[in-house]
Amino acid sequence: MSKKIVLIAGSVNTKNFLLGQLKEFILDEFFIEAYSQEEGIQPNIKCDLLIFSSQEMKDELEEMKIAVECSDIVVCERSINFDFIDQVANIPVNEEVLLVNDEKETAYSSINDLIELGLSHIKYYPYYPGIGNYKKLKTAITPGEPDKVPGCVTKIIDLGPRIININSMYVIMDKINLDHKDATFITKKYMKKIINVSKRVSAINNNVNALNGYLNNIIHNLVNGILIYDEDGFIKYSNEKMKMIFSANKELINKNIRNIIDRDLYPYFLSSETFENKKINIMGVTTKVSKFIAPNGKDIVVTTDRDEKEKSGKNHNQNLLLKGHVAKYDFENIIGNGKLIAETKQTALKLSRSDLSVLIEGESGTGKELFASAIHKNSKRKNGPYLAINCSALPDELIESELFGYEEGSFTGAKKGGKIGLFELADGGTIFLDEIGDVSPKVQTKLLRVLQEKEIMPIGGTSIRKVDARIIAATNKNLRNMVLEKEFRADLYYRLKIGYLYLPPLRERLCDINGLVSYFIKMETAADIKISKKVTDEFMKYKWFGNVRELESTIKYMIAVRMGNVLEMSDLPDRKFFEETIKVTSVYCEKNEEQCSLSSESIKILNCIYNMQIQNIAAGREKISIDLKECGYNLTSSQVRTRLCYLENQGYITKSRGRQGTALTDKGINVVKNINFR
Repeated sequence: MSKKIVLIAGSVNTKNFLLGQLKEFILDEFFIEAYSQEEGIQPNIKCDLLIFSSQEMKDELEEMKIAVECSDIVVCERSINFDFIDQVANIPVNEEVLLVNDEKETAYSSINDLIELGLSHIKYYPYYPGIGNYKKLKTAITPGEPDKVPGCVTKIIDLGPRIININSMYVIMDKINLDHKDATFITKKYMKKIINVSKRVSAINNNVNALNGYLNNIIHNLVNGILIYDEDGFIKYSNEKMKMIFSANKELINKNIRNIIDRDLYPYFLSSETFENKKINIMGVTTKVSKFIAPNGKDIVVTTDRDEKEKSGKNHNQNLLLKGHVAKYDFENIIGNGKLIAETKQTALKLSRSDLSVLIEGESGTGKELFASAIHKNSKRKNGPYLAINCSALPDELIESELFGYEEGSFTGAKKGGKIGLFELADGGTIFLDEIGDVSPKVQTKLLRVLQEKEIMPIGGTSIRKVDARIIAATNKNLRNMVLEKEFRADLYYRLKIGYLYLPPLRERLCDINGLVSYFIKMETAADIKISKKVTDEFMKYKWFGNVRELESTIKYMIAVRMGNVLEMSDLPDRKFFEETIKVTSVYCEKNEEQCSLSSESIKILNCIYNMQIQNIAAGREKISIDLKECGYNLTSSQVRTRLCYLENQGYITKSRGRQGTALTDKGINVVKNINFR
């Protein structure tokens, strides 16, 4: 009577493939029966040897509580199928590919198998069902899971299911008492496959050696600018031409590249992306840049060709552009795919196509400067200068001279010949006034004249000068309340607010955290750093009153103190690092004078609902949106929904369909009754 072997695998495809492999190696005197979890497994299994395709499959069978009677068990170790390895070997050096498998562990295991085979000339990125963020690449390698490949991929290299490796085959042979002759047969078959792989890997190594020769040629000739730095951004080599390109007067070696490039260049210089002859704007000049990984697999090499250059902008603006008076950020630099931030970016894009003045309101760290820059970059004025000034960083008299300029002799210490103000310098472009809520009434009056008449008068001047500069203003204060308190001119407020943009705080768009974390890791280091799910889950619990800037600081801290290449809970800052309350200057609790943890906007929403509730009016989103606009809060119905979800989660309101609509809880009523809007 022949001995019986039972194989159990996850998918039908894997079952059929492994069954064929076993039949190729095992003699006909053994009867092999195979089942897949996908098709279903019979409730009672009796055999001499039970073979599982993986440890996960064995664990799942135990959970299914299937009755098993067998003399022995083998849990297979599996590796990449060698038969189709040529397709991987033919991928160009340094190309980036997705490695697609059905589970996270098997995806990483497959990557390790390929690297151990010597196929380390390409950059692998794991992909598996349920992965959060992943790099959208055009090429994917998969060991028999083509149906799991994401839609962004246009080229699929299917290696077929992973094979049972030689170690597991030896174990199986031992279990069924195959003799030495059969063992030699198996070894020969595996060795033949490995020899074919080795031939292809040798060809790959020749390509790498050629790349090494190319690198040496660049270093010796030094025709172009050249910069070499490690994965953490520390510069190892720079020639004189590269120093000239970045206007660096000092030695760059051992400096960090973050200290010599603008932030808008981070995606090019600090990411793992490689490219050739990409046109990048550096210091106002379009330059051809190539970037590749050095043969040691760690250092990054950047070369530039400044002989080919395209100067952007009009002639009268060129000097300003070369001095760095350009917008550094575009909408692609604003990370987040959630509905709330997507709506905000869409509104900003629409405003950019107009020539309206824009007022951006949002808490500190929400990205007001990024949005202002992106609006300019997508406007008709994109080829003109972009100048920014922080109104809270300078004393009042200095702000006035910076904005409007002055004539010679207008005050003690005035420069000979006077000085041109930022409004004149921004002619044909955009001026960004950050922290507009901090300017004095005198400066407010002069700003109103610029908005109304498009003209200025320098300090000490006697003649009017016409200017054509678009104004984008930003503040983290509630200007509406400041108008009511006579701290800010109402006419200037409404002039600025012709175009209005509200930036949501991070705690209202937690769905964007994973994307932001991945982006900040990529911007901080070229090393392959991951973050554990426990940490990202912990991030979802924080209120992030420092917003995106606080999240960025947290990631920088964790990368600095990490012990390995995975950010763990032990790398998190002390909980005191995360603020648990937010100070809102416009509201306070009258009874105990404790700071309220709600923003003035949230308080206003609660107040609107309370007023409708006492009038027996259903508090729907549309009605709340209309009432808020009358109070100076321009929120769409969709944005109101997001705020209501947050307030419901905090226990201030309850939501229901029908006549009742949204209603305040006792906690919400208590807040409204004890809050005075100053």
